[in-house]
Amino acid sequence: MLDSTVGLVNPKRFKLVVSDFHLGKGRYFKDGTQNILEDFIYDREFSEFLAYYRTGEYADAEVELILNGDILNLLQIDYYGVHTHLFTDRSQVYAVQKIISGHPEFFMALRRWASTPGHTIAYVIGNHDVGMIFPGAQKTFSGATGSEVRFYPAQYVFDGVWIEHGQQYERFARLNLEKPFITRGMPEPVLDLPWGSLFVAVFMPKLKQQRAHLDKVRPFGDFMVWSILHDFWWAVKAGIGVVLFTLQSLILKTRYQIRKGVSAPWNLWREITLYPAFDKIAFKILDDQIDVNVVIFGHTHVLAYRQYREGKEYFNEGTWNEVTNLHLSEYGTKTRLTYAFIEYPIAPENGVTTRIKPIVRLKEWKGIWRPELEITV
Repeated sequence: MLDSTVGLVNPKRFKLVVSDFHLGKGRYFKDGTQNILEDFIYDREFSEFLAYYRTGEYADAEVELILNGDILNLLQIDYYGVHTHLFTDRSQVYAVQKIISGHPEFFMALRRWASTPGHTIAYVIGNHDVGMIFPGAQKTFSGATGSEVRFYPAQYVFDGVWIEHGQQYERFARLNLEKPFITRGMPEPVLDLPWGSLFVAVFMPKLKQQRAHLDKVRPFGDFMVWSILHDFWWAVKAGIGVVLFTLQSLILKTRYQIRKGVSAPWNLWREITLYPAFDKIAFKILDDQIDVNVVIFGHTHVLAYRQYREGKEYFNEGTWNEVTNLHLSEYGTKTRLTYAFIEYPIAPENGVTTRIKPIVRLKEWKGIWRPELEITV
């Protein structure tokens, strides 16, 4: 039993959890050419999604939108034309502003959402939007929504529900939250990026300009084998580029501090080819945290549900990006606008209406019928 609803203006309570949108600078540049580094093209669908949950039966309810990491793709936003590893508060404010200007419909939808009574926004920081740890970036994002967005650098825990993006369980993506900045000898604090984030920020954009689908394939190890068999010369050139980048960043120390260990590339290879068993990680949290009944992760881009035991569950809400799965059971390219829906049931007990523990369900937004849609090839 959670609380009594006596005297509450909005007795109905819901939460929506989405992740891994990877917003970039917009689908098209100012000259009309297509931005091949843009992963998110569902601004209209997202706007309709939020409109649905702020009107009708949800208009007078308490509804919290939880952005569970990697909503913005700050790692791949160039700073005045340069893809750099030097993440400062100033550069991340610039990156957030570029994303806001590239997705006006998306942020207008957030403003309408936040202006609806009882509707709020929480933001759990992921690895692609790790720059949101800077106060300036948070202020810029909140300003675009017209509200005070609550930010969580690691996990957001409430009412027996544990929400976390998931990158902290991977060596190559884990940020040292106790000491996230490099300050010694710097004119301003610089984010101490883990090696995987450095790779994604500096080298991955070059690869994506050649093969835009590169980071949309699961499991990545199978894609590497496929590339060797079917795209041999590109795979060879990409492999050489990865080796040179590794030597430059780890051994020559031009971009990275060697004290982090030369094991970083090995950990990166191991974890992108053998994706961490997030269900096992979730089960451990459910074991260690007595008061937690539900764990929700993002990060993997793979929709998932596992029951640990009765009353103990793990969910992954998936992504709104296109995903190509090379596993035979899920073979093919799909886009599913999925999310976790958290509902607080209301039940009468001893003449008093009370909320009982929240129920979590995975859902897919099917949108509003349109006779035509613009597609990319």
